[in-house]
Amino acid sequence: MTDSTPDNDDIIWVSKTEIKKDMHKLQQMGEQLLRVKASELASFPLNDEMFAAIEESKRIKSNEAMRRHLQYIGKLMRNLDIEAIQLCLDKLDPSSDYYQRIQNQAELWRYKLLTSTDALGQWIDQHPETDRQQLRALIRSAQKEQSDDFSSQDQIKAGKNTKKILQLVKETLLA
Repeated sequence: MTDSTPDNDDIIWVSKTEIKKDMHKLQQMGEQLLRVKASELASFPLNDEMFAAIEESKRIKSNEAMRRHLQYIGKLMRNLDIEAIQLCLDKLDPSSDYYQRIQNQAELWRYKLLTSTDALGQWIDQHPETDRQQLRALIRSAQKEQSDDFSSQDQIKAGKNTKKILQLVKETLLA
């Protein structure tokens, strides 16, 4: 006769403290979601129940009621894709590593687009959804804003069109 109970080696024990830490982390993430604009929230991978809970939170005035509601939001978040939600939050948070990486890539691409003749082709190959005419016109206008002998990123003048190029590139990278 074989014993059908699992060996103690196969069971992963989780302490109450660890469970509470995880719940507090989910509640904090839920609190961050409450501060996101409704238009940006639409792109988050949330279910209808979570959207309803976020809408409901706007009506709550009492601190104790909000504390309980955040616990409820944390409970709802157990069933969602936390990594995808965190990535969406990082895209909006200028202090996150992800946002900084995208910002640095966008600045590098802006520099390439302004200084290299084949950079536009490389950008279009990697991001075919980009409006070529708009980007080409922005590049021409931005190059006219620059001095004739700019050779490093520090010397790029922050004109209207160079800022528009940076914004377009950053939006494309974040999409």
